[in-house]
Amino acid sequence: MKLKDRLQHLLISLKSSRLKNEGFDFPGSLCGENKVIITLPEGIVTNSVLLRMVSELSGIFNKNDMLVVVPVECTEVSRKTGIHSMSPDLYSANLIGLPKRNFFAKVSNFKATVLVDFEVHQNTFNAMVAIASGAKVRIGIDGAWGMPIYNFLVRSSFTTDELKVYRSLVDIISQIGQGSEPQDAINNVESGV
Repeated sequence: MKLKDRLQHLLISLKSSRLKNEGFDFPGSLCGENKVIITLPEGIVTNSVLLRMVSELSGIFNKNDMLVVVPVECTEVSRKTGIHSMSPDLYSANLIGLPKRNFFAKVSNFKATVLVDFEVHQNTFNAMVAIASGAKVRIGIDGAWGMPIYNFLVRSSFTTDELKVYRSLVDIISQIGQGSEPQDAINNVESGV
């Protein structure tokens, strides 16, 4: 592991240790009015199938209250999903390769109540967005970072096909948004639910 990667993981450990895992109403926290941040997997933010799935979330959440945060500017995200997107300036990285504080301040100022991360692997950028978001409900895919970065983990039986994992994530959020309790969702017992 490179020094830069070690420093990024150390920063995530320090920042995530300060996260408050407050209890939240389940499934009520995902129903009604929410401001939602969505993060995408590294390297495939332009995947049309994935972006179509992301746009399906606007059937659950108000599109005007959604924000897709991507590590590099990608106009296709907004064009294909109809959801506003945000990315750090190309040349504004700190010494360990992450966006500077002012970018994460913008993420925090969005005042998200829900964060949905589509990444199936550990992604430092997405973890930092999750931490900075201040969202009470942080949904991630089981097997990526886990607790305390995410306090609601979705497990899919499709471990080798990432598109099917994303489909499972969208289906579970849709089920919750409609008030039914999904079978594949694992909720953290420590969160007080």
